[in-house]
Amino acid sequence: MREADMDVYRAGTREWRRRVTAVLVALVAVAVALVGTGSGSAPPARAATAAGPGGPSTPPYTKWGPPLTVRTINGRKTYIDANGVPHVLGSSGDTADADQALTFMNRRLAKDGLAYDPKTRTGSEYLFQDETNRLEEKASVGDGVAGTTSDMIKVTWSDGRLISVESVDSTATVRTGADPADLDSISKTITNKLPGGRKSQSGNVVFTATTEDQAKAVAERFRGNPNVRVIHPGSGYDSGELNTEAKGVRSAAGSVFVGPGDCPEGQSQSGFRRSGGPARARYAGFAARGAIGCGESPAPRAGGLAKGLSEPEQAPGGIDFSQLELRYLADSGPHAGGLRYAFQAPSATSRHGSALTGLAHAAQASDSFFTWLELEPSTFWVNLNPNEPDRIVDSRLGRTDAGRVLLQADLTLKKTTGKLIHPDSALGADFWRGLSGNCMSFRTWIVPAPATVYVKGDELYILKSPLNVQMEAQYLKQHGSSGAVSCPEQAKSVQDHNEALFRRLILPKVVKAVNTAPEYADLRRVYLSRVAAEWYRKLSLRKSTMYAGLIDQGDVSGLTTREDWTPIDTFHAYVRSYTKGEFKVTHRTRKGNTLYTRTYIYGGVDFSRVPFASVTDAQLKASSPTLTRDVGQSLRAPTTDRAKGQVWLGGGVPVAAPGDAASGAPDSGATAAPNAGAAVPRWLVALAVLAALLVLRLAVRRRRTGRR
Repeated sequence: MREADMDVYRAGTREWRRRVTAVLVALVAVAVALVGTGSGSAPPARAATAAGPGGPSTPPYTKWGPPLTVRTINGRKTYIDANGVPHVLGSSGDTADADQALTFMNRRLAKDGLAYDPKTRTGSEYLFQDETNRLEEKASVGDGVAGTTSDMIKVTWSDGRLISVESVDSTATVRTGADPADLDSISKTITNKLPGGRKSQSGNVVFTATTEDQAKAVAERFRGNPNVRVIHPGSGYDSGELNTEAKGVRSAAGSVFVGPGDCPEGQSQSGFRRSGGPARARYAGFAARGAIGCGESPAPRAGGLAKGLSEPEQAPGGIDFSQLELRYLADSGPHAGGLRYAFQAPSATSRHGSALTGLAHAAQASDSFFTWLELEPSTFWVNLNPNEPDRIVDSRLGRTDAGRVLLQADLTLKKTTGKLIHPDSALGADFWRGLSGNCMSFRTWIVPAPATVYVKGDELYILKSPLNVQMEAQYLKQHGSSGAVSCPEQAKSVQDHNEALFRRLILPKVVKAVNTAPEYADLRRVYLSRVAAEWYRKLSLRKSTMYAGLIDQGDVSGLTTREDWTPIDTFHAYVRSYTKGEFKVTHRTRKGNTLYTRTYIYGGVDFSRVPFASVTDAQLKASSPTLTRDVGQSLRAPTTDRAKGQVWLGGGVPVAAPGDAASGAPDSGATAAPNAGAAVPRWLVALAVLAALLVLRLAVRRRRTGRR
């Protein structure tokens, strides 16, 4: 080859190599990007997302604190609403009509059983706003209604959690020289105050009419508008409660079973409760309008639970929210929608128990589920023994609602037994007549009975979840321990006789109370979460699940009880009852004139083990033929099982599986879960890059061969 030709060849080769290098760099960049979005085994990154289904994100933190909180600012009690706007409380309204309206509406809340109850910390109340000491003007918070110039606010709580803060302006008959009954003027005034009106002064308006006829006429003008309420206190006319908390309840219910996450120091999304120490917070599922932030996953779309609680017209008939229980759980993995769940409640002729009570029960089930995941099962016990004040409950479990419920149930168990054996009752008299000897000790433990479940892949249906009450001899035997003899100076045959008598007369009624009595409802509710958590633990051993990373981590900092309570409080209550004689019965019998003076009734609650009894497909079809279909539908809307008188209320992201009636298809217009359908296996990316390299190498060789 001539030297000139060689120079041309070398120049062409250098250009070719430059192009090949550029192509390789581009391929590597694409591969890295694909690997970053690949499925793998790790859960998806929880980056903050901008907008929820209800609109723009709630600001994660304002200069007054997180939204939906109560603060003391400049010495004044102030509510921060979902938009981050403060509302400083006042002592009275600026007009007599406003004073009258607030009194009338609060009385109506009390009459309807919806007023705020300090004991349960659940309910709604209207409060005056101090317009002269407001901290923020509407213009400084952007578009929309700030409500800083409204007369009052309506605040709603559920089990100590602030659900909504809504502004309400009060107005009365327009008196501008025109006819006071001029409906057009009245309607214009009300409309101008509402969002989108000329003043956009408040989110809601209450109109106080001068006559009942006027009230009815104005109410007809705004029929179907949930933001306008018309009242006439003189006659008692009321067009209906402002449904201002519906949005907050819907968002809270739609975010049940959203797990923990990390949040930067000094910041908190609505629903986070800071605990100090590490920058870790529990997302309690109460972000306003479904907004998300602080690294949290998007709240699931509103399903049957959210609609059933926030939209009465969506619910098929009445629902007994006081008996809401978790009965279904599923997890298709972090890349396929995550957790799905469904609650069951009895049908009723009317709503029994407010929606806020139902929301509190759902939140309790959620908190308990995460407690049972975070802590090791060996800690799931409580023990009320007057001789062991230092061994009441595990220190971490004792900080949670689940621990509180277990301890209070143990105290209730002792009260239940004390009533049953009281000698002044017919049953107690029979029991005492049948006793032998002069020493008795009946120690009982509440323990799980086998839970009947139906499992299909990554879905759990809890059909039955009974609890049992065991005498200590049986309890210790099952746990491989004999324990101390209760009455060492008494013959074993006498003790066996007395225990058999207790088993026959008293124990069945105690077991029935634990499984049916309303005072044990919280215990049954947290136990259902325990069953679900135990199954979830086992599921996480064989597949990737949404919350596998929480198991046995021991972090309950964001799950601490909102009650003003500590475990020693329950212990002291037990000691008081014991020393005052509630658990110590003194009875003189005619049989030998024996004085029975010491009857100890203590033991505890032990949820460390959960036995399962699974049913087959055929058994499920025979007993509950529509179960899987009803649960699948409940993920989108409340669904009634009329044959059993039950309503299903679900949530999470429905996942459609071909031929699987248990899974509900998403609503039209639903957005895909993060990374769903876009995951690319890493081995496939690597293979593609290798193939590209081989092709390029072959191309280079052919070019060199051709030149030679």
